[in-house]
Amino acid sequence: MRTMAGIRGAIILTAMAALLPAAAGSGESRPLMGREDAVSVRARELPAALQGYAVKSYRVLADTGDGVEAIPFQIDERDDKDLILVKQGPHPEASDGVFQGNDELFFMARDAGAPAPSSAPAGCARSAVVTVTDKKSGAAGSVTVAQCENPPPLTERDYVRIDPKTWTVTTESYRFGWHERLVFSYDYISVYNGPDTLDRLRVRCSIGKWGVFYTFDEDQFHYTLLGYNDGPIRVSWKADNYWSLGPLGKLPVPQHILFYADYLVMVNTMDVSMNPALIGLDMEVEIGNDMSIDKSQGYSICANVLPACRALDHKIPADSMKEFTERDIQWGGLDGPEGALMIHMVPDPLLNVRVKGRFAFDEDYVDPPEYVKGAGPILSFFLVNWKDVKPTQYDLSFFFYFMDKYSPAEYERFDAMVASPLGVSVK
Repeated sequence: MRTMAGIRGAIILTAMAALLPAAAGSGESRPLMGREDAVSVRARELPAALQGYAVKSYRVLADTGDGVEAIPFQIDERDDKDLILVKQGPHPEASDGVFQGNDELFFMARDAGAPAPSSAPAGCARSAVVTVTDKKSGAAGSVTVAQCENPPPLTERDYVRIDPKTWTVTTESYRFGWHERLVFSYDYISVYNGPDTLDRLRVRCSIGKWGVFYTFDEDQFHYTLLGYNDGPIRVSWKADNYWSLGPLGKLPVPQHILFYADYLVMVNTMDVSMNPALIGLDMEVEIGNDMSIDKSQGYSICANVLPACRALDHKIPADSMKEFTERDIQWGGLDGPEGALMIHMVPDPLLNVRVKGRFAFDEDYVDPPEYVKGAGPILSFFLVNWKDVKPTQYDLSFFFYFMDKYSPAEYERFDAMVASPLGVSVK
């Protein structure tokens, strides 16, 4: 667990300067300013005449109050298995450089503007209008996707970037990275330029019977970073990974992380081809974060199962957190002086398990491994009751929301991307 004091100020000032133009325009010219979502459009969803050209020839434009101008966008190419092809990092993947099929173009909903013109902009022979609608409020914004022989200049705005020297992703809202080791367990989270509040990712799998269990932990993951795509809308991170479960074999858990301006999405695919619960064994899987906070600084724990956030400025007996540990949990996290981090776990709808919470301060270091002995609190999702889980692959998605300050309304605003996804139409 390390800090980045030497570069912290420069990074934040650069990010703020890059983001200032995004605030221009009124609510009418940026009708979706309150949405945090990125908007995705596949090449196959666009008119046929707009598909099949070099990635570098495309632009996305919007009228956000100062006339039609280029806005940040990104194209990630995908393979025939619909997996993102990464172009940077240790193992860059080859692609044809053509926008077609399942390839994905995306931009931020907040950058969509007033109704876009149907005609192609100067220098661009082909275009389509993409309209994005908040189904709950009825607000709608538009952009023009254009293919250009003489494309206008790209905007300089960059919402997210990665430093491969420190393996740190940086936005205006957070920093996230791997500072100890480049392994499955990330170990660095800073919210709004605050201190590092994470010791490391925590993953456990306990298998046994009649009170005798063997526990596998995150140190038994075998991790290979394939690579990443670096902004300006997101950093797309891709890694191969498997969990060595001794005589039970290997559990493939490929890792994909999508880093956006104010949130990230972590998608892990679990291959449960051999489910120990189907042969009579008991199994529990814990996925969470071993935090590392200064309790005197005003942190609180918040979750959907708690009637109100609980202050952490004193020791809280674990058995007093029955709301957290005995009820079905969907999201939880920390609210602190620098901002809040709330994590929403979205399991595959076909994964028939129960999800409980875990809260503990392991000050005596009885539940290793950790980088900082006794760091806390531990905040985890506990997956139990695996006996009805069929042996196949399942996705577990984790949405990390980075907020100025937690409130139920602010959480609802962020979580609209899960609870009420934006509608997208192409004309």
